[in-house]
Amino acid sequence: MFRIKIVIGIIKKEFIQVFRDLRMRFVLFAPPIIMLLVFGYAINTDVKNVRMILFDEDKTFESRQLIEKFTGSGYFFVIKYIEHPKEVDYYFDRGLVDIYLHIEKNFSKKLKNANSTSIQLILDGTDSSRSSMIFAAVNNLLQSKMTEYMKRQIRISIIKNGLRNIPSLIKPIEIKERIFYNTNLESRNFYMTGMFGLLISMITIILTAMSVVKERETGTIEELIVSPLKPIELVLGKTIPYMIAGFVDMIIISLLMIFWFKVPFRGSFFLLSISGIIFLMTTTATGLYISTISKTQQQALLSVILFLIPALLLSGFVFPIDAMPEIIKGLTYLNPMKYFIEIIRGIFLKGNGINILWYKILILFFIGGGLFYLSAKRFAEHLE
Repeated sequence: MFRIKIVIGIIKKEFIQVFRDLRMRFVLFAPPIIMLLVFGYAINTDVKNVRMILFDEDKTFESRQLIEKFTGSGYFFVIKYIEHPKEVDYYFDRGLVDIYLHIEKNFSKKLKNANSTSIQLILDGTDSSRSSMIFAAVNNLLQSKMTEYMKRQIRISIIKNGLRNIPSLIKPIEIKERIFYNTNLESRNFYMTGMFGLLISMITIILTAMSVVKERETGTIEELIVSPLKPIELVLGKTIPYMIAGFVDMIIISLLMIFWFKVPFRGSFFLLSISGIIFLMTTTATGLYISTISKTQQQALLSVILFLIPALLLSGFVFPIDAMPEIIKGLTYLNPMKYFIEIIRGIFLKGNGINILWYKILILFFIGGGLFYLSAKRFAEHLE
C-alpha cells in the first residue's frame, strides 16, 4: 500500500525541478507548438507547382488551348518552351522540371478529322508517389479537355450534318508517357534513398551527443579538461571516431540498398563518399552542439529527436518541397539533410556527376563547415 502524501510530495518535487530549468521549460512547451505549425504546412501531398517544359510542334489554336488548360489549372506552370526534344535531358538531369509535354505535329488536324491523336508526356520518376499523382492529374485534365472539345464538335456536327457522324467524332487523345530514372515508379527506390540520409544522421548525431554527455555524467569529462589536451584536439578526438563509424555505416547501407533491395546505382561511388564525408561533418557537429546544451543523456536524446523530426520533414524525404508554402520552403534551404538526400538521389537514380551536383555539394560543405566551427567553438568554451 503506497502512501499518498509521499507520492504527492514526489510529484511536487518533480514539477519544481522541471520548471526550475529554463531550458526544460522551453523543451516542454515550445517544440510541440513549433512542430505543429511546421507539420501543418509541410505535410502536404497535393499536386502543386508542377514544373513543366513544353514543345508545341503543332502551334495551332487547339494546341494553345490545350496548353492554357494546363497553365490555367493553377497546378502546372511552364518554365520553358523548348524548340527541340534534345533539350529535355538538360532540364531533367538537373532536377529543374517535373514533366515534359510534347504536342505532336498535326495534332489539330487529326482532332478536326476525328482521327486518334496523341501527346507525349515524360515524367521525372525519382519521387514515385508524386509522379503517380502528377500523371493522374494530367490524365484527368486531358479527359476534361477532350470532353469540352467533343461537346463543341458534336454541336457543330449536329448543325451541319444532323446526327449521322457523331460516333466517328469520339476519339480519345492517346498519352504516350515515359518515366525517367524510375521506370516502374517503385516507391522503394525513392524512400530508400531518403532513408540513407536519415539513418546516417540518426547514428552519428546520437553517438556524438550521447558520448560527451555520458562522460559529463560519470565525471570523466573533468579529467579531460584538466589534461594538457588543447580544445581543438579534444574536439577532433571526440568527433572523428563517429565520422569513421558513420562512413562505415554508409558503405554498409549502400551495399544493402544496391544488392539486397536492388535500388539502381548509376553514379560514382567516389562522389558519394566525398558527399558523405561532408555530410558526416555536419551531423557530428550537430551532435557536438547538442552535447553542450544537454546535462543528461535523456536531455540529449530528446534534443536529437526534436532536431531530427523537423529536419526530416523539411528535407523532401516524405513530402514534396514544391507543395510547401514559400516561408516553409525557405527554411528547407538551411537544412543540410535536404541537400544530402538530393545528392543521394541524383547519384543513385539519375547517375548525376560533379558537373550537375557541384553546387549542392558546395552548399553542403559551407553549412557543414559553419556548423562544425560554431559547435567546436561552443564546445571548447564549455570546457573552459
